[in-house]
Amino acid sequence: MTGPDARPNPPVIGPALWLGCQRVELDECDSTNDEAARLARAGARHGTVVVARAQRAGRGRDGRAWASPRDTGLYLSAVIRPPLPLVDVPPMTLAIGVGLCDAARAMGAQVTLKWPNDALVRGRKLAGVLVEAHSQGNRLDAIVVGIGVNLSGELPPELAAAAITLEQAAGVAVERAAFVEQLLAQVEHWIDRYVAGGLAAIGPAWHERMAPGISARARIDGAELLGEVAGLDGDGALLLRDSVGRLHRVRSGDVEVVRPAPATQDAPGAVLDPWS
Repeated sequence: MTGPDARPNPPVIGPALWLGCQRVELDECDSTNDEAARLARAGARHGTVVVARAQRAGRGRDGRAWASPRDTGLYLSAVIRPPLPLVDVPPMTLAIGVGLCDAARAMGAQVTLKWPNDALVRGRKLAGVLVEAHSQGNRLDAIVVGIGVNLSGELPPELAAAAITLEQAAGVAVERAAFVEQLLAQVEHWIDRYVAGGLAAIGPAWHERMAPGISARARIDGAELLGEVAGLDGDGALLLRDSVGRLHRVRSGDVEVVRPAPATQDAPGAVLDPWS
């Protein structure tokens, strides 16, 4: 594909080796992340996956509700036990986002990423990632990775303008089972890269998939900031460029897309890539 909407094809990789090695399929539950956390506490092995047809209390970042009607979305959580210190857990969200993006692209959807955990198509939300660390003291015990994807069917009226399904984005019917296998393989690939090489191993890929040309609103040290998304820094924090060209680091919290980015006095539209 060529032109302004072109996106690089995802890497062709084999099936997942450890992610999904054990699978728990539920008709319905409160939250797949809660179920996965319960299994993790009971000793579930690295790569165990929980999938539900519906969630009664699905959630995203900061406890926000995630609409989870029956059979219209993919509601999946995984137990990951990587050999990482707690401080290295947050950037894993970026690695998982790259895998999610590539799996959706493999289905034909032109997906981009919004920091730290959303997959977008033409500014509408396709999917999100929720990463929750479970520790014993200062030692990481397990990470529960939740992934919610709008797959097909009619979205609730309150979400239709801001969200999109994978079938809408791809323009073709999407086989659920095929997408799950693609998702597990891609996410496993990018988690392995992150564990082996850190942020430098996945940061350039995240930059390549970043939603371009947007302004966003964030809160930094209690103050609201509106700026142009300028990329990531070397620690995985988001960089926002304000109206006079100053750069601000966003280390945690939500980022709200406001509108296409305006030109600024400091290299308008330039994306900062610390790994280039």
